[in-house]
Amino acid sequence: MAKRLQTVFGQLGQGELGYMGKWIGMASLIGVAGGCAAAGFDWLVEVLKENALNRTIGLEAEGIRLAEGSGIWQLLGDNWPLFLILPLAGLLVGWITQTWAPESEGHGTEQLIRTFHNLGGAVRKRVIFIKALTSAITIGSGGSAGQEGPVAQIGSGVGSTASHAMGLGDRDRRIFLLAGASAGIGALFTAPLAGALFAPEVLYRKPEFEGDAIIPCIISSIVAYTTFTGITGETKAIHISEKVLSTLNQGDPRELLLYFVLALLCTAVSFLYVKCFNGIHTVFNGMTWLWKPARPALGGLLLAILAVSIAPIAGEHGVLYGGYDLMKGSIAGEIAIGTMILLVAGKAVATSLSIATGGSGGVFAPSLAMGALLGGIVGQLGAQTFPGLGINPASFALVGMGGFFAGVAKTPIAAIIIVCEMTGSYGLLLPLMLVSVIHLMLARSWGIYDTQVDGPADSPAHHGDFVVDVLEKMRVGEIIDYSKEVAKVNQNATLRRALQVVAGERASYFPVVDGEDRLVGIFSLSDIRRIFQEIDVQDLVIVRDFMVEDVATVKAEDNLDEALRIMNKLTIHEIPVVSAVDPKHVVALLTRNNLAAAYHQRLRELRK
Repeated sequence: MAKRLQTVFGQLGQGELGYMGKWIGMASLIGVAGGCAAAGFDWLVEVLKENALNRTIGLEAEGIRLAEGSGIWQLLGDNWPLFLILPLAGLLVGWITQTWAPESEGHGTEQLIRTFHNLGGAVRKRVIFIKALTSAITIGSGGSAGQEGPVAQIGSGVGSTASHAMGLGDRDRRIFLLAGASAGIGALFTAPLAGALFAPEVLYRKPEFEGDAIIPCIISSIVAYTTFTGITGETKAIHISEKVLSTLNQGDPRELLLYFVLALLCTAVSFLYVKCFNGIHTVFNGMTWLWKPARPALGGLLLAILAVSIAPIAGEHGVLYGGYDLMKGSIAGEIAIGTMILLVAGKAVATSLSIATGGSGGVFAPSLAMGALLGGIVGQLGAQTFPGLGINPASFALVGMGGFFAGVAKTPIAAIIIVCEMTGSYGLLLPLMLVSVIHLMLARSWGIYDTQVDGPADSPAHHGDFVVDVLEKMRVGEIIDYSKEVAKVNQNATLRRALQVVAGERASYFPVVDGEDRLVGIFSLSDIRRIFQEIDVQDLVIVRDFMVEDVATVKAEDNLDEALRIMNKLTIHEIPVVSAVDPKHVVALLTRNNLAAAYHQRLRELRK
């Protein structure tokens, strides 16, 4: 079956459709598989949620509801299973990941980025199932983690596996790795355009896209979204009432000043959040005395303590699960300002304890939740301080979601589109762009995804492409030194004379010419190494006896990529440059060292 499909896609990749036919067919198949995988993963999470905390302690929200008049001891007594379930879930996740697939640890987007840049887009098949299982256990048991990061890694595994089955090369495999990730995000977050743009954008810290992947990602995301909604019937990840949606806009222009304050607040909190996440990761990685699978169990225990500790203040709005209730509560204006401040800090710590300790889950949803809380804080304070402006805190909560995630994940376009798709309008586009861009500019030196690189030129996946692109635009004549005389040797010169020429030069290759100074051959140091100590024959052997007659040459008008290709093919380090008018007249020697120096100089100029 796989061979038949390889034949089909090989034929699609030919003819007038070219690679587009192959991409459309593959992206569609990956979209269907990604949509089904997202639906299955979502179902598994819901099953575990229902059977872990809902049935044991009746926990239906992200926080712990307090019985009227209950004290701290009753609170602990009513919720004691939390202190058992979260550590056991962490232990199970740690054991599974360390035993079968260590790469499924952490937030899946990080591994997606690493796989694209450094691993040729190759994902082991088992990762698809291990990531789904371990993330479902982490989230289903109450861990502060989202489903979007894991589903991106699950989808990327689907894309990589499909590419391998079709016998595709590294470049195509990387493209379909991203297409699979877009399929998962677009389906589970029910945001097909944002999902399509997220995977090509999240690879880089700077505002860059993996351009070749955009079309396959759009196709796979659309197909996955259609598949997912057809299976689940769910068309919105976050349900916002029509009453709230009808009031969303950026009204008075003076509100932009408050949005600017929101951008500054997002920047400060994202810095602390990243420091907290990385700090906890460093601390737990340094616990060499503790069995590695037990580290997420300790994180689960600390999370349980945190969740119960803030319950008297936060109530049902807690730090467990992904944070969707916090988003809804912030948008609806149901959470007090003081509580939101507590929850921002609590959510940052809770997410770090769930994931940075060795658990498995995503930071996508928790980051959106933190942004919604920050927006809710600024919106409610603004409405109380400036009642005449008619400020709508719901608008600030939604802008905070997109703006915070844009800076912390370095995905401004995807973050803006997510909010627009959630609200079904572009009424908040101006403040979204303002907050996202300011946060992105101010937070350039930190981010939640450590494996991101600055741009395509810094990615190992593009080193070959970028070299070719730069060298194709450079000509041989730009880098050779015409003033330096080429050390040429006459074909009738003796070995002794040839050795005298070689001794006085630094070159490794020597063009051989006839009596009219026309190129007839070439020899290198290695060609004469075996005979240069034969003193008896130095006056008998002539250059024509050991030279190579078939000489590869380049002209000044040729590009450096072509010159390098010839050098690599023939495994030589120098090549004669001949006149365009007379291809037998040598004007210079092009060396691999000169070529490399010219390339690096041009690269420095381009980066400036």
